[in-house]
Amino acid sequence: MRHFGSRRCIVVSIACYGLCLLAIAVAPNLILFVVAALLFGASKGGVDVSINAQAVVLERCYGRAIMSSFQALWSVGGLAGGFLTSAALALGSTLLANLTGVGSLLLLLDRLCYFHLMRDATPGEPAGRTRFRLPGKALLWVARLTFIALFSEGVLQDWAAVYMRQVVLVPVWIAAIAYAGYSSAMALGRFAGDRVLALIGERSLMRLSGGLIIVGLAAALLLPTPLFAIAGFAVAGLGNSNLVPILFSAAGRDPVLGPGPGIATVTTVGFCGFLVGPAVIGLMSKFFGLSVALGVVAPLAPITAVCGPAIIRWHAASQVNG
Repeated sequence: MRHFGSRRCIVVSIACYGLCLLAIAVAPNLILFVVAALLFGASKGGVDVSINAQAVVLERCYGRAIMSSFQALWSVGGLAGGFLTSAALALGSTLLANLTGVGSLLLLLDRLCYFHLMRDATPGEPAGRTRFRLPGKALLWVARLTFIALFSEGVLQDWAAVYMRQVVLVPVWIAAIAYAGYSSAMALGRFAGDRVLALIGERSLMRLSGGLIIVGLAAALLLPTPLFAIAGFAVAGLGNSNLVPILFSAAGRDPVLGPGPGIATVTTVGFCGFLVGPAVIGLMSKFFGLSVALGVVAPLAPITAVCGPAIIRWHAASQVNG
């Protein structure tokens, strides 16, 4: 990213993403399938970092926050992908046709969008800097907050519907409403996030987000009825919605590493939380029950609400001093 800029990294990583999807579709045996899947995951990581770094470049050009809107479209893309895949399979489309079609579409969009991407403001290796630098302490604390945010996001995304089935004891279609409510609240919160951020600022929005997560989880876990549980998960989704955009934007403004490496740092640490969180809750639920296990997320929200603003302020001060 620092050497080639986000524009080139986007086009290469998305091209690899589409090609790996095609390779998964036509893999003739398990070994080649696993290799294609590993490369697909690596390409996904490259796409995440380079696209978010490009978003930081655009934020600088716009002169205002727009990261939440980009993350909202990520949520919409996830919902649309799931819906269109279900519709295609219901109409008799094969898995091979789906994967091949999506992979080809990615390659086409990659080609069409490349010329509309912005060039980085400072491409190439900055003068006087080594090729590899460790992240500063302030950025590492931003990464820890990202771990907490994505830990909570992954847990609620994976376990909301299971909680509705096992604890609230509702039919499958009502359990699906809880997941849909959570995902929709995430998307709506992100669409509104840039405007709210402009009105109250990053630190106040982090306090508000932490408060919403606490209220939502309290309603879902302490009042395990269909209405309160669905509403609670939706409120928690609203609280989770703008934490990652705020933290990604802060990392992209890091003066030590720059947008690409800064976002790579918080993405690496944060997505560890996204992967670890659901597994931790699953293990805990075997010993303590799912309600108690999901309650682990609740103490993380005050950390975000209380410590988050101070960490963002510290990181911003390090940018000024840098």
